[in-house]
Amino acid sequence: MEERKITGYITLIEPRSRRGLIEYRLRIVTPGGERVTVYIRELPSWLKIGTPADVTVTSIGDRLLIDRISRKSNLHELKITQVIIDEISKETFTVISGRIDGKFFSIPILDEYLVSRLPDKVPSKVYCILSESEGGLKILEIISEKEYAILTNARKILNRIMGNERKINEYVKNLLEEYVNELG
Repeated sequence: MEERKITGYITLIEPRSRRGLIEYRLRIVTPGGERVTVYIRELPSWLKIGTPADVTVTSIGDRLLIDRISRKSNLHELKITQVIIDEISKETFTVISGRIDGKFFSIPILDEYLVSRLPDKVPSKVYCILSESEGGLKILEIISEKEYAILTNARKILNRIMGNERKINEYVKNLLEEYVNELG
């Protein structure tokens, strides 16, 4: 089992079932552009798409399992932004043009994974995780409208589950305290 440290932005949180248990597939994009898929059993409450994180993973077969995860404090959180793609030009490399908050943009897409995520028809509304640096605007992830709706609903469901879990834990704690008081 080999341990590896990864620092980057969370660009995917996908609940899945594995051997009857719920696990989460996370995609992390490093500042250098590497995409790493990792798995975790329980999500920390602070974790959401666009959050910078430090992760230590263990390799088991072809899967990377998270041993430790913490919020990366010296990187700012990225937001999911609605983007209208008006044109996709595929020449020597792919360039997309469109609008973000009513402002025109044109960005080269050099990552084949991101090219594969582009919509078939234009104009098209998508959601992107964007990073700004000295080199300009960079797209880390492209999310379709349907995927965005699923992510939004999944987050609402997870928040309810976590809220109910806290209520259940509080209820059990109170029951145990009452039981101990009755015995004492």
